[in-house]
Amino acid sequence: MTTDLKRTRGMRRGAGLIEVLLAITIFALIATSHAAVTLRYATRVKDVKTGATRSAALQEHIVRLSSVPFDSLPGRAGCVTTTTGDLPNQRCIIVTDVSTVKRTVTLIFRPTRTSIKPDTIFMTRTKSSANPLI
Repeated sequence: MTTDLKRTRGMRRGAGLIEVLLAITIFALIATSHAAVTLRYATRVKDVKTGATRSAALQEHIVRLSSVPFDSLPGRAGCVTTTTGDLPNQRCIIVTDVSTVKRTVTLIFRPTRTSIKPDTIFMTRTKSSANPLI
């Protein structure tokens, strides 16, 4: 009986082919799932960055339009295309007279990438009165 035990131990000297293939398969499954999670994370980070860039560009243009004097607003109407930077786009400004002292300014922001939806912002501007105390 001791010779049978020695013979069984003697035949087992290293890892078998099946064990190696099983280890490679487990590693491949883990590496693939890790790659999928990393890809989803990278895609989400890219989307968030694009959204933040778009929000910053919109805010910049609204602040610029807010600082323009009321009587100069019609001169800002028209479209401008930007081809450089992180977010190439086309901005169209439409100024509509509501009354003699009130105008509606529409900013249409169209990114050149079709995967990003265009945005439209409406802003109402009123002419300040001549009397600063009112």
